[in-house]
Amino acid sequence: MPAISLDDAKRKLLSAGIVGPHKSHSRHNNITKLRACIAGDEDGCFGLSGLTLHSETEVLGYLAELTGCSPDIDDLAGVDTMDPDKAIDGIVAAARRLQALATQGGSLLTCTGHPTGMLEHHIRVVDAFVRAGGNASLLREGESWLGKNKEYEVRYTGGVGCLADWGTLKHTHSAAAMEWLLEVEPLPDLVLGDHGFAGAAIERGIPTIAVMDINDPALAIAWAEGRDVTIIPMDDNRPPRFYEPSWRIFEHILEGGEI
Repeated sequence: MPAISLDDAKRKLLSAGIVGPHKSHSRHNNITKLRACIAGDEDGCFGLSGLTLHSETEVLGYLAELTGCSPDIDDLAGVDTMDPDKAIDGIVAAARRLQALATQGGSLLTCTGHPTGMLEHHIRVVDAFVRAGGNASLLREGESWLGKNKEYEVRYTGGVGCLADWGTLKHTHSAAAMEWLLEVEPLPDLVLGDHGFAGAAIERGIPTIAVMDINDPALAIAWAEGRDVTIIPMDDNRPPRFYEPSWRIFEHILEGGEI
């Protein structure tokens, strides 16, 4: 199988705004989210504990190491930038981890809090994982729970779970859906997710691959603490087709291709 061009993938991800200058959030917004997270804001903690033990300068340093953003806590102007090389490194590391698990016939639970962004990407990854010998976990499919006076479920589309309110797939940061999923067995060998889906799995001690946007500091803290998480730093809510360079790398590696 011919090698895939990582340089070409980087150029396409940069052109799509998935890496490079961040098109969705300002630098001021990102620092505000960071400060809220380490103050214990539930929405930004993603179900992870111990986040208040870290200083804002430390957390920004973790984000800078993972994304290439500015480590200067007093820099509040303009937009942040996500390093394309760091994103590609995360994608390749995650794909290799999935490839190793697939050859063992392991199970993967895949969920996203960004159905308008990551859903197609993850469907392609799950398809490739299953073709490589892995098993897609569909924990609690068809079940529901009562939350805030509404019935919710995790609805699976192409093997990827999203929080659903009957006919609507929901954007969510909450860890509640994943915590509910993980109340039953068999637990997956690995989780691919973001937001609270990733955070709750990490907190439970399940090996995790997490897509981390630049304003998701809780996941950077988990990584810095040495928890079992592989981080893919990139914008998590661009138009679905724009993620094709990433899922092509996953497919290539899962099919046994060399990088």
